[in-house]
Amino acid sequence: MTTELKSSDYDCIDEVPLHRVRGNQLGILISVIAAFITQELWILFIPLAVQLISRTYGVKYNLFVRLLSPLFPRSSVTESRELLRFNQLLAILFLTLALIGYAIGSIVFSSIFLGFLTVAVILALFGYCPGCFIYFQWKQFLSRRRAS
Repeated sequence: MTTELKSSDYDCIDEVPLHRVRGNQLGILISVIAAFITQELWILFIPLAVQLISRTYGVKYNLFVRLLSPLFPRSSVTESRELLRFNQLLAILFLTLALIGYAIGSIVFSSIFLGFLTVAVILALFGYCPGCFIYFQWKQFLSRRRAS
């Protein structure tokens, strides 16, 4: 017997439906594109704030998920909340470093980290999650280290 999630149910126990994850990724990508087109990197504070709030209080408080996940077909496929939190941490890191580069006047530094974020988000939207790969490698490293 399976239970179907209601569209208002953001409190999954350990899993987040993929359409919600995609909504978050799309929000980040739209913000990066808007910042690039307008050359106003302060726009990057929006996805940074969204990720910090979501990481602190949960997916149900993620503005991108609320606004953009309805654009994707409902999915019964899920992503681990642990993976989502790790990927949010990477997004926070890349956004913070890009903004620091912008603040100190180093467009090259800023562009490198913004490029990392953009590539990661585009790949994730197309089904390959670089953050998930990095996380898996990290977990394997820790497991091998404990075993030896």
